[in-house]
Amino acid sequence: MYKTSEHTAPETANIMVAQNKSYELLYSSAEKRIYLAIKGFWKNTSVAPDYLEDLQKTIDLTVPGFSVLLDLRNMITHPQKVMCLHVEAHKLLMDAGLKIAASIEPDDHIFALQIDDMVNKSQLPLSRFTSYNQAEAWIKNQ
Repeated sequence: MYKTSEHTAPETANIMVAQNKSYELLYSSAEKRIYLAIKGFWKNTSVAPDYLEDLQKTIDLTVPGFSVLLDLRNMITHPQKVMCLHVEAHKLLMDAGLKIAASIEPDDHIFALQIDDMVNKSQLPLSRFTSYNQAEAWIKNQ
């Protein structure tokens, strides 16, 4: 077994895996949680060419039974081709042992319909909220 020292990451490390104009991916080892924020309008998949690769890097930091907090408050409804990319991302998460996921979403009917369709296609175990605090509290109580 390895011993920790001043040269090893603490068990409570937060690791920013990716941060760009399209998304942010952060892993909290203390919470065993991936934080994913989707930003803006993705016209096509070339807007986020490294998205699945960055997500896989983040997944590689987890252990089965992890949770995900999706911040979709700044996401603008995406074209159908881009939604397929999100469905693929959801499947990667579930294949890696995702336990639960919560999303923070704007209170927008069209947006909600698109998320409904995406979740139905991916079968992501998602609970949806309009408040960050509500989503975080829900995950902590599971």
